[in-house]
Amino acid sequence: MQDYNPKEVAKKDSPEQQIIRDTRNIEFERQFKRTSEQKLNQDKPNPFGIFDAEVRSVARSIVERASDLTNEKRKGEIANEEYAAQMATVQSMVGNLANIKTTVNANLAAYNRALKNGMLSYGMDQFDEGVLIGLNKGEINLDLDGEGRVKLTGKGRNSLTGNFDVNIFDAVNIPVPVKKIPPINLMLGPAAKRLGLDKNGQPKMKVDKNGRKFLDTGEYKEHKLEVLGTAQDAIASAGPAGVRSYLGDHMNLPSGEVKNLMESLNFNDGENEWENAGNAKVFQSLNEYLESKYQRQRKPHPDTLAANVSGQASEIAAGKNVRLKSDDIRPFVTQTNPQGGIVATDSVQGPAAQVQVVPQSPLSFKDNKKKKWDKKANDKKVMDLIKKYSK
Repeated sequence: MQDYNPKEVAKKDSPEQQIIRDTRNIEFERQFKRTSEQKLNQDKPNPFGIFDAEVRSVARSIVERASDLTNEKRKGEIANEEYAAQMATVQSMVGNLANIKTTVNANLAAYNRALKNGMLSYGMDQFDEGVLIGLNKGEINLDLDGEGRVKLTGKGRNSLTGNFDVNIFDAVNIPVPVKKIPPINLMLGPAAKRLGLDKNGQPKMKVDKNGRKFLDTGEYKEHKLEVLGTAQDAIASAGPAGVRSYLGDHMNLPSGEVKNLMESLNFNDGENEWENAGNAKVFQSLNEYLESKYQRQRKPHPDTLAANVSGQASEIAAGKNVRLKSDDIRPFVTQTNPQGGIVATDSVQGPAAQVQVVPQSPLSFKDNKKKKWDKKANDKKVMDLIKKYSK
């Protein structure tokens, strides 16, 4: 994923992806490519109408069951404890029916919108898609089982492996469509540029073995924790559906591999714990991408530059047998000492060359501030000296 071009990836559909696309095209034509004549001369009712009729039928069955229980209790044919337990089951059936109806309608509407707009992901589990297509076609129905529990039942069709049985009792298990998302990695370019920079956007200061300051963003491996945090945030923002899309649409992994990765929970990649192996796989890709975009920045610190220029001036002057004044080449800076005073310090030789301690007070602060080293003026003075004694 170092050199990633979404358009090129789209051209490399695998045979498996072509099968999935063909299945979606058939469903698209069945739903959206009907002529006026076909709409006016239907072979059978719209499956949505069938599902709504099934909901009403199941609701009537539940009401009848509640009525029967009440009659049995009135006649003394059922004990109070048994009546209470059975009525609790009936009440749960009512709630479950409402949840299933709401969830089916919402998930089918989302699937059909994505299908119409060409936004379905290749990372979507084909068992899940088989259930939604089965609901669309009225091949998966709402019913009550032998114990009076509401369920979706019928046959789904996996476009890659064929038919399978469907028995869904809980609304939470009704599949949700997976939409295609933009590639996550292409959104991380700015993050690669920020690695190793301070809050002002400059490389962070370091000190070499000789005590000289320099600015350096460091090697990529030095930002391991920052990269991990950036990738984790991106994965969390994408969510499970986004991870599936990235694996299937942008990494072009087979549907079976995406399924295995996402269902391999509590995965450890040897260094980090992940919710699933799919997240770990995406992190590996994002890490490679960030490393490919990272460019190390390294340059001298201004203090080191000033010291080098001052040293160069001294060497030239010495070659000309000219004695320079110390204030010609040594910039002074001010620092606040622990006692509250201001220490004027030679910036080249360090704190050991303290020349003056001035007690700080509200009256003297303004004047002391004016005495701070003017770097630009000092550099100009040094360069003038270099030009003068280089002739």
